[in-house]
Amino acid sequence: MRILLELTIVVIALLASPLAARPVPLVTIPLPAIGQPLTRITIKDAVLTARLALGFDNALLLNLGPATAAKLRAFPLIGKQTVRNPLIPGGEAVARGNIYSVGVAGLPAHSVPTVWIDKAIATDADGIVSALSIDADRVVFSRGGPATGKVYTLTRKGTGDASVRAVIAGVEVTVGLDLASADTIMSLGAAAAMQGASVVKRSGRVGLWTPFPGVRLPFERLSPVPNARFLDMPLIAPTGRITEAEMKRLDTRAAAGTSTADDDADAITVTATVKKNRRGIPWVLIGRDVLDHCSRIELDRPGKRWLLTCDF
Repeated sequence: MRILLELTIVVIALLASPLAARPVPLVTIPLPAIGQPLTRITIKDAVLTARLALGFDNALLLNLGPATAAKLRAFPLIGKQTVRNPLIPGGEAVARGNIYSVGVAGLPAHSVPTVWIDKAIATDADGIVSALSIDADRVVFSRGGPATGKVYTLTRKGTGDASVRAVIAGVEVTVGLDLASADTIMSLGAAAAMQGASVVKRSGRVGLWTPFPGVRLPFERLSPVPNARFLDMPLIAPTGRITEAEMKRLDTRAAAGTSTADDDADAITVTATVKKNRRGIPWVLIGRDVLDHCSRIELDRPGKRWLLTCDF
């Protein structure tokens, strides 16, 4: 989540990018049984394919090749920056950005902050576009057929915000929805708060999270206590970021990740303590372990909320 915010800030800071004055009332996007939802986008004279993401604000992130082919140009002087983050292959990349008129999901074009970097963003599409870039009051992701189950309401921070604010044992956390992640993953601060609230326990079982191609960040699986819930939804397969050293301590046979000692700001350590210089507020990305139980995911833009119809 943090890298998406860092990439979009390259161009969001340049100028405001309001959505069209009169968005359409409703757009429905099919949720595939396998893989991620894709959509067509138009930018300049190019027609591209983008993966739809729920976890970041209005923005389009492109692979370098399609951006070059579309003849995109960075905003003068401040539209090119070096971004450093463990979620980027190699830890850093050159990001270029500008505001472009982009048509998403077959709708008329409107202003969308657009960023392209010299590292792969997506392998299944030309890039990634936010659901909030769809110029509609309501965007419904549906698996087809009647929606079944209970409706869970997640209040977003604002009309243009994808993220949700939550509080765990007095600790404020930022929450996003991530259809690309098989598991729910969280930062050190969020995992420590859940441990402190006796909602989860550390298991000693490790794995690797791949938020972008070529990136493998270690995590530890967390064991939820019986009937554990977060935002009123059950915790199914929660995980917490850990350091490479902690992963090796827990499992000497574990495959190596791509993070370094400088990338451990969001990772659980042996003592699970929070250092004063930890970056940003704690975060949680709700993954497919939860979202695959939802037959319908609705972005209600005027209502500043997500509406999830799920059957657990």
